[in-house]
Amino acid sequence: MTASDKKQVPVRVGLWTTPSSPDEKPQLIGSRCPACGEVYFPKREKGVCVHCQHRGLEDCKLSRRGKIYSFSVIMQQPTQFFVGKVPYAYGIIALPEVRVLAHFTGCDFKDLRIGMPVELVIEKLGEDEQGNEVMAHKFTPVKE
Repeated sequence: MTASDKKQVPVRVGLWTTPSSPDEKPQLIGSRCPACGEVYFPKREKGVCVHCQHRGLEDCKLSRRGKIYSFSVIMQQPTQFFVGKVPYAYGIIALPEVRVLAHFTGCDFKDLRIGMPVELVIEKLGEDEQGNEVMAHKFTPVKE
């Protein structure tokens, strides 16, 4: 496969928006219950709120910035289906709407701290069997 044949494929379709211009940034897509306000990520395809059982959840764009709620640095290769490199940092990010799981990038893992402000980026996680770049949502520390 040549470099021009490679594609960027999401780790899972429908997790984030695709920017239509260079000025636009991607956002994670969640679901919001119009009855009780509960927010979910990833979006719930069945459209039923677990909290109040309301049917008909609405898609919503989530905030791009949040804070590290919890994290771990993984030193051992997970299952054969994992396409990323080891070690990697993975954890929970508290967005204003909901908590999400994601990888961390753009820093030395020893510098990660609970409460650290982070921002969404879409980056290569690894490559699939066809040599395509598998893209994933990750969070990187906010440079203030």
